[in-house]
Amino acid sequence: MTNEIKYSIIDSTNNEAQRQLQNGIAPKEDFVIRADFQTDGRGQRGNTWHSPNALNLMFSYVHYPEKLEARHQFMLSQATATAIASYLTQKGVKDVAIKWPNDVYVGMKKICGMLIENAVSGHYIRYSIIGIGVNINQTTFPDNLPNPTSLTKCTGQQYDLDQEFEVIISILRNNILGISSANSDTLMQNYKDILLGLDKTLIYRSGGKVFKGVIRDVDKHGMITIEDTETEEAKQYAFNEVNLVIPEQKKENI
Repeated sequence: MTNEIKYSIIDSTNNEAQRQLQNGIAPKEDFVIRADFQTDGRGQRGNTWHSPNALNLMFSYVHYPEKLEARHQFMLSQATATAIASYLTQKGVKDVAIKWPNDVYVGMKKICGMLIENAVSGHYIRYSIIGIGVNINQTTFPDNLPNPTSLTKCTGQQYDLDQEFEVIISILRNNILGISSANSDTLMQNYKDILLGLDKTLIYRSGGKVFKGVIRDVDKHGMITIEDTETEEAKQYAFNEVNLVIPEQKKENI
């Protein structure tokens, strides 16, 4: 059982986890900071994460790895993203995919985002703060979010957040604790099996250029190789160097 610390309202679960770790008051084993509402939720690329009060799951799983080298930190993204994807599949959701590096999509709509922050000492990760937001019961979204969805919008059902949290944590914990060099190939294959755009043509933006491309590979460090379909040139990109262009979609609220 993972130790859970829950708040009704907080600035950010990642921020609170960081405060507890830096102030020496954090649990000594893996733990979770969870909140019903965040006033300053954070996402990738400096984005904010908006969620109404008590409709979705927002939490940070803090993991103390045993001898996980910093150069293998992408395994944490893979383990986390595949855990959320597995949970959604178990709930009967179809077309679950991972958008590189670790967002979880249903078709071309985003249902989960995450922000992973690692503290490194020497060659190893001392701790990892894995911030996760999963849209569960929300059915209406701000107009400035281009492609959101939720578990309720996918299934038409409402869910008990506490129960869903326990299910997710169980799957996530098993994935995280199972990380090792021995199973890196299996983890990579599970990740690639549901990678959005692998061997399929989609539209990407890199710098000022928009192009049609096909993902050909992701390596163990999280670098992605995309082939430009026009030039047939394959190029490797790091995080933040290329973005998937999501086509505008009609918003349908239920």
